[in-house]
Amino acid sequence: MFIWLLATVPAGAQITQLDTLYARTLAGNRPALEKVVRLTKSRQHVRYQMGRHQRKSRLGKLAASSLQDLVVFSVSEQGGQPLDFSRTHLALVRSRMSDLRYFPVYKQWGLSRLEDDSSSVHHLRQLPPGRVTDKVKPPSALAYRAAEGRRLDSLWQARSPLLLRELPRYVYWHRDQGFLERDMVTFMEHTTGLQVGVHNYTADTVYSLAYDFRGVALRNYTVFWARHYHYFSWNQQKGRFEAPALPVRPRSAVQQLLDQIAGSDSSAAFQAYTAFIEQNIQVPSRNMDELTSFFPNRALPIFWEKFIRSKQAMRAYLRQKGLPLTLPPALQQQSLQLLQPLPFGQRYQLENHLISVLNPEQITAFELLMLDYSRNDAAQESVGRILDVWYSRNWPQVTGSEKQLGLYLKKISAYKGLGIVGGSNSFAHKLNTLRGQPRRAVRHLAVTAPDAEVQKTARMLLRPHWSSRSRRTFSRVRPASSPARLFNADSLRQVLLGRGLQVYPAGKLSVARIDTALKYDAPLGFVGGHTPRTTTLEPLIRLLEAEFHTDLGFGPAFGDWRLSGSPSVVHRARAWRWYLRRQGLLGKDTDPISFVQKNSFHSRSPTRKLKWKIRRFTRRLFR
Repeated sequence: MFIWLLATVPAGAQITQLDTLYARTLAGNRPALEKVVRLTKSRQHVRYQMGRHQRKSRLGKLAASSLQDLVVFSVSEQGGQPLDFSRTHLALVRSRMSDLRYFPVYKQWGLSRLEDDSSSVHHLRQLPPGRVTDKVKPPSALAYRAAEGRRLDSLWQARSPLLLRELPRYVYWHRDQGFLERDMVTFMEHTTGLQVGVHNYTADTVYSLAYDFRGVALRNYTVFWARHYHYFSWNQQKGRFEAPALPVRPRSAVQQLLDQIAGSDSSAAFQAYTAFIEQNIQVPSRNMDELTSFFPNRALPIFWEKFIRSKQAMRAYLRQKGLPLTLPPALQQQSLQLLQPLPFGQRYQLENHLISVLNPEQITAFELLMLDYSRNDAAQESVGRILDVWYSRNWPQVTGSEKQLGLYLKKISAYKGLGIVGGSNSFAHKLNTLRGQPRRAVRHLAVTAPDAEVQKTARMLLRPHWSSRSRRTFSRVRPASSPARLFNADSLRQVLLGRGLQVYPAGKLSVARIDTALKYDAPLGFVGGHTPRTTTLEPLIRLLEAEFHTDLGFGPAFGDWRLSGSPSVVHRARAWRWYLRRQGLLGKDTDPISFVQKNSFHSRSPTRKLKWKIRRFTRRLFR
């Protein structure tokens, strides 16, 4: 644990007093160890560098932290407290100072050797079937020096069980340099066909050395092999070391499902993922390094464990309310067609069809079905537009029924737990103007809803906050600005028709259809959506420029939609909706905002702040 103390050394120096003492103590110098112990009483405040970050602390605290790496006690020596994390560690070092011994083979101080630690806990289990082992590095490739590599390689060539002790010991000796643990564990698993579970710093059994704070799991892993290597012998037929005398745990049913999720078989991975959801099997949550140490099969959502928990919560809620969990077969088949690489015009028409046929009893089953295909960008963009338009069209039914409104609030909570970008995070924004009966229903749910998450979401919506309204970045709009280039209106009309958008239904431009497209045809993906789809909006905006002979002052080039006031497709669409209303061609839009219209750029002007305070006061007054 090397720390650069910036306040105690000249500028440009890289090794400080504590760093020097740490290095000497690690090499077995007892006077240096005694000086580190004396430094623990220092109350001097220092600045130190942790990676690229500067931090402040007391020198005594840093010295005590260094001692936890330098001096190691077994659990039995610490009176049963977690290894190295007892509050009495420093007191134990001081009281047993004369008894501390240096063990050069492990480069650490302690009262006894690692292999004498009989309190170490371990569990063995078989490797999962089909584990890929083509990237296993030989022992020589894990050594920092050629001579050390040759020594390890000679043990491997002789198929000596001594290698099973020496390789973990070597990695532990070089623990300050790091980056060897993963390759070492892979080699040991491939060589023995076993996974070794040991305790980490929180006393959880882990089978991976990832996220190993202070090297506790690595130390226990080294202890296991130091105490048990002699049980192993080489099996020539199987091509690996075996230890028949050691008990091996069978892989649990949950672990077998996890193996399939991490496997290369997409069909088996999806079946295991579905089994977790439908059988309501809890994903292990304590040993998270086991879950995050591998990537799931490409057929599954990247945050598959969060998706499982959210879908389980939604399915339990649907059962409680007597709502269907799945779509009718014909409608499910039509929905799954979104996963196919359809021509855009056909995809657009399919989206419109699903918007028209889905009812409030089925919309949630449709959402849960499409959650599983978060890696299909085209399908997620389609689902984003379908839900955006559907909820706006059916908003009175959603907010007019306490049952449907409670379900909507549950979705806000469940989709937030997915931990992924996309339109699923914007469900709350359609509730930005809660008034009248819907607000009274939300207030009632905040008190009486049997689901705690529904109550929490309802209270959040009732709390005074910045309202999520459509961005009004129209300061640059110039209705008299002529476009630098006018596109042919007839050709643009044919382009839009080929993409499924008919804006001349009776030979005349339909402003209402144009307004709907401007509002909803830049959908974000339901889950995983980073940028809006603008396949229909780009030619539509060029068509409007040709029809009205103005580009509203935005210029010829499209910009980035994430920047307020940018000449992007999304901002141009909002400006055109504003322009059409200023021309008297459209009335006021009373429907909920689009998912893409949520306001992320709140004004902080004094006037805006005063309006917000007045609105907060009136809400509290009439609640």
